Amino acid sequence: MTEPHSALRRSVDALQYIRLVAVAALIAVLVTLVIAGLFHAIRLLSLAVGMQLDRFEDSPIWLRSLLPLVGFLLLMTYVRVFRVDGRDVGGTHTLNRIANYNGEFPWRNAIMQFVSAATALAAGFSGGRDGPGLHLGAWVASTFRPRMRLTRAEVDLLIRIGMTAAIAAGFHTTFAAILFVAGIIRTEPISARSFIPLTTAAVIGSILSTWLGVDQLLVGTRIYATLGMIEWALVISIAIPTMLVGVATMRLVIDFTRVRGPLYARVMVMALLTAGLAVIFPDVLGLGFDTLTALEQDRLEVGMLYLVAFVTIKLLLTSASVAFGVPLGVIGPTIVNGGALGALCYSALTFAFPELVVAPVSLYVLLGAAALLGTVFNVPFAAIVFFLELTMNLWLTLQVAVTIVLAHECKIKLWGTQSIFEARLAAQGISVRNRNELI
Repeated sequence: MTEPHSALRRSVDALQYIRLVAVAALIAVLVTLVIAGLFHAIRLLSLAVGMQLDRFEDSPIWLRSLLPLVGFLLLMTYVRVFRVDGRDVGGTHTLNRIANYNGEFPWRNAIMQFVSAATALAAGFSGGRDGPGLHLGAWVASTFRPRMRLTRAEVDLLIRIGMTAAIAAGFHTTFAAILFVAGIIRTEPISARSFIPLTTAAVIGSILSTWLGVDQLLVGTRIYATLGMIEWALVISIAIPTMLVGVATMRLVIDFTRVRGPLYARVMVMALLTAGLAVIFPDVLGLGFDTLTALEQDRLEVGMLYLVAFVTIKLLLTSASVAFGVPLGVIGPTIVNGGALGALCYSALTFAFPELVVAPVSLYVLLGAAALLGTVFNVPFAAIVFFLELTMNLWLTLQVAVTIVLAHECKIKLWGTQSIFEARLAAQGISVRNRNELI
């Protein structure tokens, strides 16, 4: 009797697992459609005002300085209609709902997230699509909860599937998306059983978003160069400025989050500041992928002073925007700022050691982007895989992994193990610790 019953149980478990993979595929398709919809909504809004996507520097001064003010009025209108604060959306909101609300996501917040993110990015506010993507991906996945009898661990996996698909769709990465989501969600440990559903979601998100025309980060970035021993030592030294910028990012976001005052006043300050910078330094507006791509492809002939100004202003503007309640993310701007920091380090090393720096600037740009991503979000292994998926160069990835891990470890010694999401929630008095730590 035992053998037939055990065979039947294995058969039922196999069918449930196949059902889970099928649900993961369906969630990935729906999430990717939502992410593609958000991207094209931003693009269409930009075209509607006579501007190319994220190309604020090419538009007339009067237009790019007026857009943040119009965006402010629209954002406040959305707040009145949906009755949702700008801090009740995005990546931090997503982690809070997972940890403290059993993965339940109000539809009102999700709709507010979609329309406000599209408006804010088209209007020039500094931020990324990633925070909205995480929120919308988790919300789409959560809509399957009432239709399925799930344990707490299965609900957690379902939400991870939606978030992984969103990151894969936005950045066209597969394993980096899985590791990133695993690194920022600590409520439940990830199991080997989760690998196939998560991989399915990531692959579908990455491939389908390409077919749907979502822009790619640093297209055609494959690097064939490797580092000599002396230049490798120079590259390892980049860990120090990366760590400092990473800690500064977290410190600024926390300090700005603690600023009190009505939402309209906080967002108005950001609208006025963004409008002023639109006149004198429009490159820092919006997401900034165009600047990052130009730096990586060595098409932007700028000096160290420009790069210092870009990193500093982009850091301040993004930190304040997100912390003050502009409904955008920080992952994309962190990658952009890291790339600019890598280009700055390349310029400094080339100036100091002109005969020792042989590798192309693209290597430094991608390394800076990956290292700052791993440092700020406490996901060094996701950052290493991110670099590998962009460059497709295993030996080079193993070399720069030292820099990425060293920057992360230095940040831990100086700051602690918190990611920027956890630090921001802690500043609001919200805990997202692993439930095993709460017992």
